[in-house]
Amino acid sequence: MQKSAKFIVIKGIATMVIVALAGFVLFNGIGRHPYTYEELETVFIEKAAEYNVNANGAEQIVSEEYGNSITFVMQTEDGERAVATYGRSPFFNKYKELNFYSGAKGVLALDEMTYTVNDGVIGYEVTAQFGEEVGIDLSDEVRPMMYIKLMAVCILSMGVFGIKIFMNKWNRR
Repeated sequence: MQKSAKFIVIKGIATMVIVALAGFVLFNGIGRHPYTYEELETVFIEKAAEYNVNANGAEQIVSEEYGNSITFVMQTEDGERAVATYGRSPFFNKYKELNFYSGAKGVLALDEMTYTVNDGVIGYEVTAQFGEEVGIDLSDEVRPMMYIKLMAVCILSMGVFGIKIFMNKWNRR
């Protein structure tokens, strides 16, 4: 192989590695996904206990899967409450915490609390219901986050290739 052919091959491989790493970060996000599906409820209960939401087994816990995430709602007998949403990695079957709220005062003192979740694939609203009956209400309206990411990749690629073509024609003159 000539020196220029080796340079082109190495440059092509380096470009593919950089694009693959950028795609991984774009779609997976920054940060680890340390939890498996089986340990999510235990992780949720332990984190709630750190924030003094603990009833030693006398609590109501409800969970609901939606899109690329799972939401837990807990209420203890003494009125303490906790809500958490965990998002799954698109590449691995592991989860990370997206949202966590706890307490019995402020927003969680109300019978309903609504917050927005962006799990990397879709965005939607979660309404946690407290009181006599603990529950989770998920919005029917979703925002497609993955489409936005794919469109950004396409626009960026068009820009890079457009500049490359333009600069190549500019250098030939």
